[in-house]
Amino acid sequence: MLHDEQPLGRHHFAFLRGWLQGLDLRAAWDRYLGFSDLSADRRHIERRRLALLRQLLREAHALNLTLPEGERVTAELALLAQPPAGPGTVALPGLDEFIDSQELDRDGCSEAELLQAYREFYGLDALPEEEVTDDRAATQAPGAAQLRALLRLEELLSRRPSPSDRLALWLAPALAERLREAGIGSLETLVRSANAHGANWWRKVPGLGAARAAALLAWLQPLAREWDEPLRESALEPVQRRAAVRAAASREVQMPARFALVPLEQLAVPPRLAGDAQAPGLFATRMPNHLGATDDRQAIDAWLQQYRDKPATLRAYRKEVERFYLWCLLERGKALSSVDSRDAQAYRDFIRQPPPHWCAAAVVSRDEPAWRPFRGPLGAASQRQALVVLQALFDGLRDANYLVGNPLRAVNKKAALAGARIDAERSFTDAEWAFIRAQLDREEAAARLRAGVPAGAEQRRLRLVLELLAGTGLRLAEIGAATLASLRNVRLDGADGAAGTATLLVVDGKGGKRREVPLAGDLADLIALHHADAAAVGSLPDAAPLVCTLAEAPPRWTAGPDGGVALQRPAASGRALGASGLYRSLKRFFQRIARQAHAVDGLDAQRLRAASTHWLRHTFARQGAAAQVPVEVLQQALGHASLATTTIYLGTERARMVRELDKLAQRRRGGGGGGGG
Repeated sequence: MLHDEQPLGRHHFAFLRGWLQGLDLRAAWDRYLGFSDLSADRRHIERRRLALLRQLLREAHALNLTLPEGERVTAELALLAQPPAGPGTVALPGLDEFIDSQELDRDGCSEAELLQAYREFYGLDALPEEEVTDDRAATQAPGAAQLRALLRLEELLSRRPSPSDRLALWLAPALAERLREAGIGSLETLVRSANAHGANWWRKVPGLGAARAAALLAWLQPLAREWDEPLRESALEPVQRRAAVRAAASREVQMPARFALVPLEQLAVPPRLAGDAQAPGLFATRMPNHLGATDDRQAIDAWLQQYRDKPATLRAYRKEVERFYLWCLLERGKALSSVDSRDAQAYRDFIRQPPPHWCAAAVVSRDEPAWRPFRGPLGAASQRQALVVLQALFDGLRDANYLVGNPLRAVNKKAALAGARIDAERSFTDAEWAFIRAQLDREEAAARLRAGVPAGAEQRRLRLVLELLAGTGLRLAEIGAATLASLRNVRLDGADGAAGTATLLVVDGKGGKRREVPLAGDLADLIALHHADAAAVGSLPDAAPLVCTLAEAPPRWTAGPDGGVALQRPAASGRALGASGLYRSLKRFFQRIARQAHAVDGLDAQRLRAASTHWLRHTFARQGAAAQVPVEVLQQALGHASLATTTIYLGTERARMVRELDKLAQRRRGGGGGGGG
């Protein structure tokens, strides 16, 4: 709701004009006011419209009392107090409905008289005789008089924002508070922050998002020009377009490699640190090797290429190796093949707290000057991962006869680092799971009131993903890669000789291990509903993904062969939402419902905010253990390589353990049956 202290701006009047002229309420909101609020629910928009209209009339009445007799706006107030004369978003009743509501005499009045009464009641004849020009168009439209009235009041009441204005004057309280918590409290601070941080400035504001940030700057841009502090191109230009421009430019200008804190592909290694025949490393074998490498850089590249068929693994390993190699060269001044155990220990200390100049403030592409290897200190688990990857690197170089040993061996044995363990506490309790499903029911019911994709389609897709993860224990990547071709209907023979059928989902898990996961009947129904929604948006490929997008892929800036850039719609990608899209969708949902958790006893909103997709996999395993599903069955469903990994969940059912041991305590105190010998 609009607070009384918020002034009326031209964007408020533009929103009301659009509504009066028949623009869809949601479209008017998105065009003129969507930047200022976090909610786009149609009911919220309607409440904002009513609040704006009430504030407009209240302020206009107060102003009217101070105006000279000839300048008063009494007629304009009377017009705007009536229901919209034009199409509007709230349509006028039909003539028959009007006659019934006003209890007019159908027999005693002619049709022309009834029509005239209808027009007079809604002000449809109150059009001025003089001609309206240019921006006051639609003179003959039914709502022209009300539009003129609104324009007149806009001249008197609207206020232009000033640089020192608090954001709360122009933005919804929740949005202004999020910006304030990020250190942005006024309009001029917002301009300076966007100029300082560029197009990704919004990433420091939780829950803002790229689309709303772009709309906010679009509203701010003409104002900033008036304040002689214009928004820079770097703040306004989409990041993806800037990347396309750089890609186009790089085709014409090749940047020379250099010895600096840059990605490996841009790195020039000095001859003294190359580890080649002219400057061999201390621990190089100086003999032929199975990698065919003649220097350290070639050895690294050849080792990484072993993982080219596993893109995710390759990215993770390249990141850790790149960090370490840059550190060897720039911080220790050593070739990789000269690193010893003392260097390895020093690197372990380094990654706990990398210097600021090694860290990037935000995620940037590898070809940007602001790229850095780290985002900040690594946690214990990330430190362990880094050392494990480096140990694998040195093991590989030693086994290939490139190095004589592995300097990470001693460090890893002595490192007191957190192991890769499953935290089964990061799962949903029965109460939390019931709350999640109830909130999804409410969102789906509310979605039926909104326009767009088939009503409730996004919620049905979300329900499918939630039930798939919590009902099968699948990993997110496994669901993202699955298609309808992965489903199998099989015949089962029962223990009593009766035959039945089941639906299995065939997935390729870690290490390429294939397994079959049974789907409950309700999951098959959810898949069918979701694919009906997806097909209504656009045709699906033959091998349709299990979880689909519900909109066409947006156009992207693409570098052309002539050095220019253009917006092009990407080729069909198969309509798969993908693991990252699934993750973001679920995280947004958990963040939304966390705001409602405080109203339910026993729920912790912070836990819901921290929840992620893997919590659902843990929930499946924990609930399976509570239901006493055999551990080997859980292992097969979860795709664990080791039974020991699955047994972790068997020790998490504290409530059951406490209950059972309490029975023993009662027996010991004499509260139970049985005798002793």
